[in-house]
Amino acid sequence: MPRLPRLPDLLTTANLCCGVLSILLASQGQLTIACGLIFLAAFFDVLDGLAARAMGGGSELGKQLDSLADMVSFGVAPAFIAAISPTEALQLVTSLHRDHAPAFSPFGELFGQPFWASIVCSVVIAVASMWRLAKFNIDTRQSNGFLGLATPANALFWASLGFITWGIGMVEGPGSGELQNHLGMFAENPIQKLVLAIVLGLLMLSELPLPSLKFKHFRWKGNEVIYLLIIIGALLALLYGILAVPLILVLYLLSPLWGKLFPKPQ
Repeated sequence: MPRLPRLPDLLTTANLCCGVLSILLASQGQLTIACGLIFLAAFFDVLDGLAARAMGGGSELGKQLDSLADMVSFGVAPAFIAAISPTEALQLVTSLHRDHAPAFSPFGELFGQPFWASIVCSVVIAVASMWRLAKFNIDTRQSNGFLGLATPANALFWASLGFITWGIGMVEGPGSGELQNHLGMFAENPIQKLVLAIVLGLLMLSELPLPSLKFKHFRWKGNEVIYLLIIIGALLALLYGILAVPLILVLYLLSPLWGKLFPKPQ
């Protein structure tokens, strides 16, 4: 008799659906909704992990489903989004709504646009995500934490750029205008995005020890880094809105350094 899907498997399927819809909408220039769907996919990804633990642990099938869904939602979808600048997305939407106008290609019909850099950036994100997910599946050392940047964290960074460029989800915190301008100019430069995609790709495949947000217990001692990440992340979100995502990513990547301030429990 076929095995009926468990709740975690259904939540993983919802994650996958968000990723597929994100790719389809990004191809039509609907970059804002496409980016939002990656955040929604990450929400379902958290829920399926919580549901699996609540039901006594995940299954081997659920593990495979999770990796396949993550490859689409956090590997292919952000790769597709990173290849399209917000300006190109706006032109694509305009061309699709113009009567009898040829469809605008989001992949480099603009004169002077280093089209190759956008394509390579997209490929780097997808390939690094694939290798990261495959390594995670066979690495028994990552049960309590991560070695290397997790694919959802990388995907959320790329998804946040679309919101930031168009000023969606912003909060007027200290220096928010300058930060938005810098990130907006970054999002329009394919060469800079390619360089950062390579750096983040190397971090995903690295042995950098990074904390997960899984609690073995809820006491302060032993969870100092996790609690500080949650508290500071929440404060940054209140101060800056969507602008907090790149700031939280930097804070997270530096956590092995400031985490040394807290002695490990014996």
